Amino acid sequence: MPFPTRPLSAILSAIAALSILGHTNAQPRAQAEASNEETAMPPARQLTIDDLHAEGGLDGPALRQPRVSPDGSLVTLLRGREDNASQLDLWAYDTATGEASMLVSSTDLVGDVELSEEEKNRRERQRIYASGIVSYQWDAKGEQILFPLGGDIFLYQLEAGKAVKVTDTDAFETDPKISPAGNFVSFIRNDEVFVYDLATGTEKQLSSGATETIRNGVSEFVAQEELDRDTGYWWSPDDRLIAYTQIDESPVDIVERLDFGPDGTKTIRQRYPFAGTDNVTIRLGVVPAAGGETVWVNLGPEKDIYLADVAWAKDGKQLYVTLLSRDQKKLEVLAVAPEMGASGGLLEETSETWINLRGGMRPLADGSFLWESERDGFNHIYHYPADGSLVTQVTRGDWVVSGIDCVDEDNGTIYFTGWTETPLERHVYRVPLSGGEPVQISEGEGWHGASFAGSCDVWINTFSAPDQPSQARVRSADGEHLFWLKENALTADHPYAPFVASHVVPEFGTIEAEDGTPLYYQVMRPDLAPGEKAPAIVRVYGGPHAQTVQKDWTGAFDQMLVDMGYVVFRLDNRGSWNRGTAFENPLYHAMGSVEVQDQATGTRWLAAQDYVDADNIGVFGWSYGGYMTLHMLAQDPDLYKAGVSGAPVTDWRTYDTAYTERYMGDPREVADAYDGSAVFAHLDGMKANSLLLIHGMADDNVIFQNSIDLMAALHERDVAFEMMTYPGEKHGFRKRENKRHMDRLVVDFFERRLKD
Repeated sequence: MPFPTRPLSAILSAIAALSILGHTNAQPRAQAEASNEETAMPPARQLTIDDLHAEGGLDGPALRQPRVSPDGSLVTLLRGREDNASQLDLWAYDTATGEASMLVSSTDLVGDVELSEEEKNRRERQRIYASGIVSYQWDAKGEQILFPLGGDIFLYQLEAGKAVKVTDTDAFETDPKISPAGNFVSFIRNDEVFVYDLATGTEKQLSSGATETIRNGVSEFVAQEELDRDTGYWWSPDDRLIAYTQIDESPVDIVERLDFGPDGTKTIRQRYPFAGTDNVTIRLGVVPAAGGETVWVNLGPEKDIYLADVAWAKDGKQLYVTLLSRDQKKLEVLAVAPEMGASGGLLEETSETWINLRGGMRPLADGSFLWESERDGFNHIYHYPADGSLVTQVTRGDWVVSGIDCVDEDNGTIYFTGWTETPLERHVYRVPLSGGEPVQISEGEGWHGASFAGSCDVWINTFSAPDQPSQARVRSADGEHLFWLKENALTADHPYAPFVASHVVPEFGTIEAEDGTPLYYQVMRPDLAPGEKAPAIVRVYGGPHAQTVQKDWTGAFDQMLVDMGYVVFRLDNRGSWNRGTAFENPLYHAMGSVEVQDQATGTRWLAAQDYVDADNIGVFGWSYGGYMTLHMLAQDPDLYKAGVSGAPVTDWRTYDTAYTERYMGDPREVADAYDGSAVFAHLDGMKANSLLLIHGMADDNVIFQNSIDLMAALHERDVAFEMMTYPGEKHGFRKRENKRHMDRLVVDFFERRLKD
């Protein structure tokens, strides 16, 4: 999807260094705040762009992939270095002693390695911008930790205290996994599925037939980018079988694009499924881990489908396959006999607009399973019993379950995240498997996340609020605080300490859309003299699957704009996420319409405030937000004086099938809808010198052709604009110097357009 980034300072925050703060006896947040008053803070000053891009960032230490070991004795995580926050090593926190130690230094094992193109693409789809050890997995017994590094695979053995190399080849092994029972390590090499027997030290190739276009065990572009499926193979729980995909990419159009980089230009041949064109064809096979013939699963007569998810029953005797129709209005789960390939329908979901893929199938030990569905208008949990008796709706109400975090089958309890009172907050809850009222176990107004141990008895609670950067602590199943992983109090030694004095907490409220729907907004304003008015910048995303107004830590870029004298405004329009299907559905076949109207409604409210200079309002968005910026400048030129559009889609025909057709339908069938949603239908309204256009020249998500087409259209209309391109950068910028340059460019543009 065109991803909802905070593309400047937030990208740096994502690669901030991690350090372990606090101990088991650390003081609670309230006490820390009280002690802060007695601590001399450094001299206050205003934020600068250089501050935003300082090594380690300003938000304090960041946790990466914190996980509780299977036996609960350790919390492991990835930690950046003081001199290079993006170089990640593997660390562990002893839950008994509170001591932290490095388990593996990434540079001790492997030097600098050029990533394969496949790995670069995987990391771009997963928004991984760091280096070193970027992922890891515990085995089921808690004795070993698997991680990829430098194109090979390593196992860290806790008892021996050392990492052992599993593969040592010139090829690049990807998507490594420890089998559920711990007997094998599996991986993909040269588009084939391999297993490595840990007992014998031998490896075996399980799949065959890979060619330039036929690939085994991998997920296709749209599955990674739009369906949240970044793997193409799945182990059975007993280590006997592996289900894997075989995709044929030959039907997908080849795009030849010039990849402009600082070291030269090269031609990239990329298979990109534009809306209305062919997708890959896909098969699902099952093969014994010991080797043998693949049994191909009967996926039904329809071939133009998406394979959304695969899951095994807990006893390994049945395979569940979730299929999504090409128009994404029908979702079907098949029950498959894995050693025969025969399948039958298990459940079906339909929609008149589209189906959002939620948590997928979650099988339970008794043969029943949990399922998430929006069938009543809000995402909720359903329990399907093994005997086919009446389905139980576990949660219900006009609120949203974000996802299931853990299932304690022994005690009949489900733990989930979501909201029940306001979408501006996210909390952690427990609810009986039999259904009932959820009990909130997280505490504190703000934005909570959870990572549970497999037993559900302890969990890592992440939290941030408008006045508190991200924290992490370990809690018991009932929510009791056990110890801090990262307290991150805003004390004198915190990197944000010099800016606390000018920190502005957003004001939240609602504005009515044209149809009466309440729209949530947040506004941050500088310290103004009575009667003084300030220019304003609207930060926009506006597309589906994103929420920008929430009670979390805002980030330093917005705070810097406030320090510079700007009012900063955000609004979640109809079509955005976390409010139920009725709130999202107005985008159906109508992108570039209702969401633009809602933003205009919010901006008119903003312009009417006595502290806003209504003649100097700008807009800034990235990806879908870049698309929105163009529409807002063109459709409402009297509201917005200037706008920055980053990496925008300009015509949905030049974006991918899975995302675009979900909301807009097939362009071969609804061409008028596509014509109306393209920015070109509205460009006659855009004023000269109101636009700054930014795009990475190696963007393989929103391809650079979108901006090329826009430039040509503006030239035809004799509309002057400014533009900056970045050689070698993709949809999410990687190089710090480029991100800093972009920040300066954006700020300079608004200073010239909104203040001069």
